[in-house]
Amino acid sequence: MNKQPLFPERGPAFWLTGLAAAISAGTIGLLFVSLVVESVPVFKSEGVSFLWGTDWFAGEVYGALPMIYGSLMVTGLAVVMVLPFALGSAILTSEFLSGRVRLVVKAAMELLAGVPGILYGLMGIALLAVWVRDLFGLIDGNTLFTAGLLLAVMILPTVMTLAEDALRAVPGETRDTALSLGLTRMETVMQVVVPQALPGLAGAVFLGLGRAMGETIAVMLVIGGIDRIPQPWFDLFASGQNIPSKIGREAAEALGFDLQWSALIALGLVLFVMVMTLTTAGHFLLRKAR
Repeated sequence: MNKQPLFPERGPAFWLTGLAAAISAGTIGLLFVSLVVESVPVFKSEGVSFLWGTDWFAGEVYGALPMIYGSLMVTGLAVVMVLPFALGSAILTSEFLSGRVRLVVKAAMELLAGVPGILYGLMGIALLAVWVRDLFGLIDGNTLFTAGLLLAVMILPTVMTLAEDALRAVPGETRDTALSLGLTRMETVMQVVVPQALPGLAGAVFLGLGRAMGETIAVMLVIGGIDRIPQPWFDLFASGQNIPSKIGREAAEALGFDLQWSALIALGLVLFVMVMTLTTAGHFLLRKAR
């Protein structure tokens, strides 16, 4: 029995797409190697304790834990707040709206996903920070909670559109069979469609997480900028710092100062690993769903 070749046709399109894929993979690999090399000095100075150190004083000691904590806390808050709205909107759009209205809503969500982060940041300063300050009686509205709320608004269109795609990928015959067995429209959606689309829904959430974790300017404007873990640690209304905001604040002044620059690059390496893990998991789950 003759085996089929892995690439039966190797025309110009094959080599062009192969070259593009190789350049993309090579760029990611080069970026990762550069981050590792530039991070070596701070790990030689601080050791692995750099990852769980709690103090950061430029020129003296560097500890990444407050920024790692800030990234995880803000991103977790964003996901908790966005899930009900994103999934609810995706179910409504996919299962209950007519075709024309669905396309309009989908187009609007995709346009919102492309809005620059700085515009969301300005909205956060002008509206969200003031609202959080007044509602909860705070001295300053720049808090972890405000940053999480802003990120939830930012990733809502991304999660909603990807979740809607996952729901639409469930075959129509599945819905027809469930309806013919006597299930209502809502029972069909919640008991049949959503469980089958679950890997795709999880992938949408992971990709939204990846975008939220890497956002810099918008978060930097509303998070507060204090390099410490709140006491108690679950105080969401304290000012904080996440990895992108820390790098954004200190990158210009640290350029040329070996250890401080290396510490910021090491933070970038941690962020790179976290975002790549989430993004890879998201793409794997979406591919599994399709």
